[in-house]
Amino acid sequence: MKELDLLKKDWKKREKNLPKLSYEDIYKMILKKSSSSVRWIFYISLLELGLGLLIILFYHPNIGKQIQLPGFIDFFSYISIPVLLYFAYRFFQNYRNISTTSSVKDLLESIMKARRTVRLYIILNLVLGGLASIITFIYVYVDQQGGWNIFVQKAQIKDYLIIFVVAVIATLIVLAALLGIYLLLYGFLMRRLKLNYKELKKMEV
Repeated sequence: MKELDLLKKDWKKREKNLPKLSYEDIYKMILKKSSSSVRWIFYISLLELGLGLLIILFYHPNIGKQIQLPGFIDFFSYISIPVLLYFAYRFFQNYRNISTTSSVKDLLESIMKARRTVRLYIILNLVLGGLASIITFIYVYVDQQGGWNIFVQKAQIKDYLIIFVVAVIATLIVLAALLGIYLLLYGFLMRRLKLNYKELKKMEV
């Protein structure tokens, strides 16, 4: 107990010498951290956009020669570009809004908007990826059996059930991989924004 009391006294002495941060100093620190997080979100979205363009321009034609994919897969590929461009713009707007805020209330709103945009972006990508995955798997499987007409003639109910279950399992694996990647890329930044938001809420009281 004596050692504990000595430690407490020593801490109190040190605490007096520590610099005390003002309300404005704390706000600036949180603003800087939030701005940095949203800036990195914007950079990552640009990287995704660049990778998407490279895949469509260079790799997609080669894949198409080996496996005859349906036309709607091209639609999914090309529709992803304007989606990425839109969200890259939204992420940039969020970064600019956070960087120019001048009050705790505005910063709180900007952080909430930034987090909502990231969540919407992840959900939309998972939905598009899931749809493309399950439809592509079924199409490729049926195509390998000789086409839809031949498959329908030979297939029984169990064949439909098997292809559906396997397609769902394969899609869940793809979605799990995508979710893992997004959590790795954006999860840390989102947690930082959440912590900053909580600190700002304390300041607002």
